[in-house]
Amino acid sequence: MSKQNELRLSRDRLGEEPLLYAPGDGEIAVGRTYEELFDGGVLKKWRTEALVDFLATGTCVFPGGKTFFEGVFEVPPGHDLIVSEGQASVVERETLPEATEELGEEALPLLRKLLTEALGDELETAALCLSGGLDSSSVAAAWAMRGRPRCFVYGPQGAPDRERALAVADVLGVEPVVLEPEGPAAIDELKELFRVLEIPAHIPGAPLPQFRLMRAMARAGTKTVFSGQGGDELFCGYPWHFPLAMKKLRRRDQEAATRLEALHEEHPPFGPVELRMTRRAFTRTSSWVVLNDGGACEVLGLSREEVAEREAVRSFAADLEEWDALRRHGLTGRSLRYLLHYDHRLASHFGVEGRAPLLSRGVVDLVSRFRLDFLYGGGLLKYPLRVLFPELPESVRFEARKTGFWHNGPSLPDLRDEVRRMLETTPLGNLVARPEAVGSMNPVALWRFFSAGTLLEDDVRKGA
Repeated sequence: MSKQNELRLSRDRLGEEPLLYAPGDGEIAVGRTYEELFDGGVLKKWRTEALVDFLATGTCVFPGGKTFFEGVFEVPPGHDLIVSEGQASVVERETLPEATEELGEEALPLLRKLLTEALGDELETAALCLSGGLDSSSVAAAWAMRGRPRCFVYGPQGAPDRERALAVADVLGVEPVVLEPEGPAAIDELKELFRVLEIPAHIPGAPLPQFRLMRAMARAGTKTVFSGQGGDELFCGYPWHFPLAMKKLRRRDQEAATRLEALHEEHPPFGPVELRMTRRAFTRTSSWVVLNDGGACEVLGLSREEVAEREAVRSFAADLEEWDALRRHGLTGRSLRYLLHYDHRLASHFGVEGRAPLLSRGVVDLVSRFRLDFLYGGGLLKYPLRVLFPELPESVRFEARKTGFWHNGPSLPDLRDEVRRMLETTPLGNLVARPEAVGSMNPVALWRFFSAGTLLEDDVRKGA
């Protein structure tokens, strides 16, 4: 077949838009959603290994482009899918920019400009999910440079993140739409959420606030929904980034690293025990398994040591010693890819376009050039965003602890009885060696089993 008959499809550098394919019988099925592939005739069959990896530790990005389904593959971010003569190949098109560490405070005016431009031109029918965290607040401030941002806030009365979001709206001169949680999450609502997402959700309750917000936004006539998604990954703003960043900085500037470490200790993002645990968990596979097991390994009949040696778990959790590798892995190989998948599915379900301005090309390229002593200025994570919009309240700009919708999510029901029932009525039971141990699982592990079991139960009901 000539080049003219060759089909080439591209996926963006960070995987904001899904791109899936399934080879079979000399043809290649291509789709943006799993539903599109299965409705087009691709056989839906859950991949056992993927389910075990997910249930044991929350692993949800798999090596080799594999997905939760047999014979269905994901084109990695920054890659092209080439289809020719019934054959599919995946080639890398562009990598993420390397961290060149050449820019500091002088780049802030350009960052403001690029973030403002990243909002696009159709702001009349747009709205922002304003969580009160630094990322979405920065997007709100960028929007305010061009007009009057339309903000939707989620959270119960008195919740710190809701109060910060309202403070942001106040200084920007806007009246936000406030959506209060509709009481504890109901089983049926959670099941509806999983069906929209197509795949299990690995963080308990995580997408539910966005689910409720996007539903309200769509009903209000919104066409484009902005979020602060990706800010932590782009600005290397998770607690586990800091030690490796200082390790790299110390090689050339011992004094600066020592100074920033001392400042960081004055305003840590977590308490000392939680800080040590999370730092190890996100740079050591064995620690990741310990942190995320929650009793799931025992139920599956696997030791933690066995789980830590599984290929996908090792790839997803990863043993990482260097900041550069941790940065790249966080942007394309860990949860961000699936958080973006969730956002894309929710937006599509409600007929809106979801966008993450912080992940626009210009912003990503510029931030990749920031120096380490600027990224972590004052010993604070994501320092450039903290000084980017001085008009924002200091309670938002210099809040050291992690904030956002997930911390304001509704309380979850006890899922033990539902999981026990699913073990008896779905293929989930085939993966379990010790069903009697379900009662000992913690809420995080129960959430993973309930999430996967809901989707498997739907397939049983449909006869899939």
